[in-house]
Amino acid sequence: MITAIPTLDDLELHGKRVFLRADMNVPLDEDGRVMDATKIKEAVVTIKELLDNNAKLVIGTHQGKPGSRDFVPTDFHAELLGRELGMHVEKIDGIACKCARDAINKVKSGELVLLENLRFNAEENLELPPEKAINTSLVRRLAPLFDVYINDAFHASHRSQPSLVGFPYLIPSAAGRIMERMLIETEGLENSSGRRIYVLGGGKIADKFNVMIHALATNRAQEVLVGGLVGVLMCMAAGYSVGKSREAFKDLPLILPVASDSLRRFRGRIFYPVDFVVLRDDKTEIVPVYSVPDDAKIVDVGPGTVELFRERMKEADLVIANGPMGVFENPRFRKGTLDFVKAAIQVSKELVLCGGHLSAAARMIGTLPEGKRIFTAGGALMFKIAGLPMPAINALREGGS
Repeated sequence: MITAIPTLDDLELHGKRVFLRADMNVPLDEDGRVMDATKIKEAVVTIKELLDNNAKLVIGTHQGKPGSRDFVPTDFHAELLGRELGMHVEKIDGIACKCARDAINKVKSGELVLLENLRFNAEENLELPPEKAINTSLVRRLAPLFDVYINDAFHASHRSQPSLVGFPYLIPSAAGRIMERMLIETEGLENSSGRRIYVLGGGKIADKFNVMIHALATNRAQEVLVGGLVGVLMCMAAGYSVGKSREAFKDLPLILPVASDSLRRFRGRIFYPVDFVVLRDDKTEIVPVYSVPDDAKIVDVGPGTVELFRERMKEADLVIANGPMGVFENPRFRKGTLDFVKAAIQVSKELVLCGGHLSAAARMIGTLPEGKRIFTAGGALMFKIAGLPMPAINALREGGS
């Protein structure tokens, strides 16, 4: 057991009906092509062990979220997973409906099936306390079909959705090998000493602000550097115009005051972009933060920002970065992220790049030197080392075997 959390070693798995909650949510480019399939490849370790135990294996994962461009079915996951395993992986076009339950009941020992994108089920998009997650139709319909629940979705363990927190209270449960490894490695990061700098890019504003505010308030981070949409928002909070990028924020009256308060509260500890790459009439140009045209959209950070971040990272003993600096899905707007990753590799003493986009960027650059690490887990890793709640891990600890 790791900190009182059961692992595969603590359960009888041979011939059991197993529901594996994996995380094969991979980054897609603007054409819907997989940019980095590492999560699918990583999932194979636990899957093979379960199949070697002749488990009757059913796998559930999510891909994207409602309304996002990457909110798509799990057909390509089944195909890619089949290639990695060297076997056919049947994909069920359902989750908890009768046809899906019938298909689950037909799985034989040593076989596996993959469910449809779990977030196609409306309940899976709710953040619920365990007592309510247990009573969702999703959990109530699926739990009786299994002997064992395995959570290998560390990447989503900062969420409190039914497939993550409901099952451990109803059936014997444990952490898969990815979850087990990540718990060990993040514990090492949490206990590291020295000056820490967090770099937060991309979207998921609420998550990034939770991490930033908590890490700065508890001194888990001495400084935070922000890019992507997080950086754009902080520039707005500092009083700058961001042109058409203002339209990217749906709840601006709610989140802008929080951003402004953060700048005041942590004065001198939050660093935002000093220049941007903007798109206007399908042409790009580099502009300083104080002169973004009203009819332009911010698509990347500029070279001045990369240099600013480079200088700040020189002062850190540990740099932990999550999220791209711009619209990384489009090859035209990747330079800022790639240049940032190169700078981080060059100047940081110890570096952790986490999340799908930065993992993909690091692999585009090449082999990382010693002391520089990649984790496909992004938000969950940042939540854990910032000391924020991890509902799915707590569920395994409280329910477990």
